[in-house]
Amino acid sequence: MGELKSSYDVVIVGTDLPALIFGALAAKNGYRVLLLGHGGRNNVYEEDGFRFVRRPNLMYGFTESQSISEIFRELALLPEMRNRPRQIDPICSVVMPEKRLQISHVRDALTHELVREFPGQAGQIENLLHNFFENDSQIDPILRGLCPVPPNGISGYFKWRGIWKNLLSLAPGDDALEPVGATDARTFLSAPTAFLTGCAEPWAFPLAFSRTTNHLLRGLYHVEWGLDSLKALFLNRIEGNSGTVRAADFVDVVQARRSRIHEIDVQGRNESIGASLLVAGTDLENIIERLPEKMAGRRWRQRLQETAATHAMVTLNIGMARKGLPEGMARNVFLVQTPEASLDGDNLLMLQVDPAMEPADSTDPDRAVLSVSGMMPATDPESVENVERFCSQMMSRVKAFMPFLDRHVFVTSIPSITLNPRTGKDMIDRMSLPMIYGKPIPGTLGLVSRPIRTPVANLLNLGDSAAGLMGFEGAFTAAQVAFGMLKKQLPKKDVIQHSR
Repeated sequence: MGELKSSYDVVIVGTDLPALIFGALAAKNGYRVLLLGHGGRNNVYEEDGFRFVRRPNLMYGFTESQSISEIFRELALLPEMRNRPRQIDPICSVVMPEKRLQISHVRDALTHELVREFPGQAGQIENLLHNFFENDSQIDPILRGLCPVPPNGISGYFKWRGIWKNLLSLAPGDDALEPVGATDARTFLSAPTAFLTGCAEPWAFPLAFSRTTNHLLRGLYHVEWGLDSLKALFLNRIEGNSGTVRAADFVDVVQARRSRIHEIDVQGRNESIGASLLVAGTDLENIIERLPEKMAGRRWRQRLQETAATHAMVTLNIGMARKGLPEGMARNVFLVQTPEASLDGDNLLMLQVDPAMEPADSTDPDRAVLSVSGMMPATDPESVENVERFCSQMMSRVKAFMPFLDRHVFVTSIPSITLNPRTGKDMIDRMSLPMIYGKPIPGTLGLVSRPIRTPVANLLNLGDSAAGLMGFEGAFTAAQVAFGMLKKQLPKKDVIQHSR
């Protein structure tokens, strides 16, 4: 146990997006916030003169989602964001063995693509997309008023039941694509959504499917430096509102008394920090292993196993000559090998051109980066050999799509494999291997893969898993819900009403 040197209202461990958004909201509203990096990595890294990424940048909803817009407004970030997000056009391409479709913002262009490739189902698909669009405006205000899910207590249960009924009426059933019969047509709609939600069967969760499909059709966005620049905005808001960011520090031990967390010990320092509320901004298991053994009981650990990650997002970066890219290739391509099979593994790949999203004036006219990402079953990335084998399979798929790729490749890089400084051998870098929680908790309509609330009263989960199947938008929604919980658990002293 180190010397207690300071205390904070909120201590955040990790740099996952939901936690950073929450931290910015808390600091803006007068809470003392400390953020410890705990090994978090920038998404962009450089190797051999190329800018590579650890995971694909998939951002949407900046102007379409009220939850996202409201947070930027609350944090006074609208001026910074006014010119940053730029819509990518065409949005993406979906490539299957016998079909190739390009999704554009222009409605007539999409209709033309559907009529050409699915002449028998084009009308059904357009009607389905129209229904998604009509329901979307009613979903937005419900998500803004979302309570913690699953609910806790009788009042929470009745509030969630009302929300659940409203959402279920807008996205009923258990197959969002039931009106679309043909396999190729279903795959065309679900392949991009599988990546946006992290779920190999996104149609089984109609709310998340319809919501993310609407976001997709409205556009994916280019933001200079992608996820890193967004995280930097929220980190700046934490520091700019009297918060503290210590990106290089790790948590060692979490101390508790009477079933509540009171202090954390900083690794490598004789220092303890008081915490009224602890937030896991990384994989929850990483924090639980630092808790006293009595707090992380057998039932909780069993529950975590039931909501464990379903996949790991493995990315292979290819530094190449720009002339090797197929002419007219979209910036985002979803490549499907077998439409009838599950949309994961090397059966569904996402290709991104220049994924670091560097500014236009710094883009190399002669060299390009092609990142290839796939959802590898979570049980597989236990060894370097498995990850390398999976990347080899992905490369074979890409070469079938781009037969002359070998002539133009300069270098390849797998960010999730690094050198062990002690042994000199390759090892898995867990912080560069994003885990995907694509199996939501039953009864939550795909909104929750792992709940924000934990069995420890003053420990919240705001890692990437808190976003559920709502993807990028889900990070903002989870942060809003958690901030509402913070205001109830730790009300500001200046608003407490005293009675005599």
